[in-house]
Amino acid sequence: MTEVAETRRDGMLRLSHWESLDPNLVCGITTAVRGDLAVAEASPERVASIYSDLARELGFRHVSVPTQVHGTDLREIRAEPGPAAESCTVHRAGRVDGQLADGPGWLLAATAADCVPVYLWSRELAHTGLIHAGWRGAAAGILRRAISRLARSLDRRPSGAVGDLRVHLGPAICGDCYEVGTPVLSAFGLGGTRARIDLREILAHQATAAGVEPAALTTSRFCTACGPGDLHSHRASGGTAGRMAAFLGLRG
Repeated sequence: MTEVAETRRDGMLRLSHWESLDPNLVCGITTAVRGDLAVAEASPERVASIYSDLARELGFRHVSVPTQVHGTDLREIRAEPGPAAESCTVHRAGRVDGQLADGPGWLLAATAADCVPVYLWSRELAHTGLIHAGWRGAAAGILRRAISRLARSLDRRPSGAVGDLRVHLGPAICGDCYEVGTPVLSAFGLGGTRARIDLREILAHQATAAGVEPAALTTSRFCTACGPGDLHSHRASGGTAGRMAAFLGLRG
């Protein structure tokens, strides 16, 4: 697994390494500079307006926004190719923590403020996926489930690798900052009453066990709790932080 630092641009952290491979790919996460992108207190109309503006700015006509419940359910979305338009439709994905798109035209969104945004992309098939993985989702196997769904379309190579699938683990709380108790440790089959765990490291092991090539697996260098300072952290703020919006999509 390779550490990378996303590039700051327009109040976002962009995964330039992926974006350089395909001019139609957009991948990243908003920072606190843009405020609270979850806006839990806002009206549905206000939420739709925020995501519509973000999608239009990034060149999309469709954006899919889930209601995250720390589960393992996934939504699969059919491609919606077409040129960028001035108007944008916001689709509510329902109570899911992961979305998979089988082609271009959709901007997938997820909110985070310590949990891991997990990005999946097959360049060969133009498939994308965006997963919200907190400790519950990681322990229950949401990433393994997403990779398994994508593997139905990807060739299994002799090495056992899942085609050309790339996985990136975005900005999240790091292992030094994430101390947990017995319920979380037990969920991962670990003993003890208090310990620090690294969700991104756990997810990385799950990804490689599911067939992702180590060279195709990257992780952000940034921790939401201890730096660089413009990221929302639920834990570091004592529960008062807003949420960032992770996003991934292929323009049609």
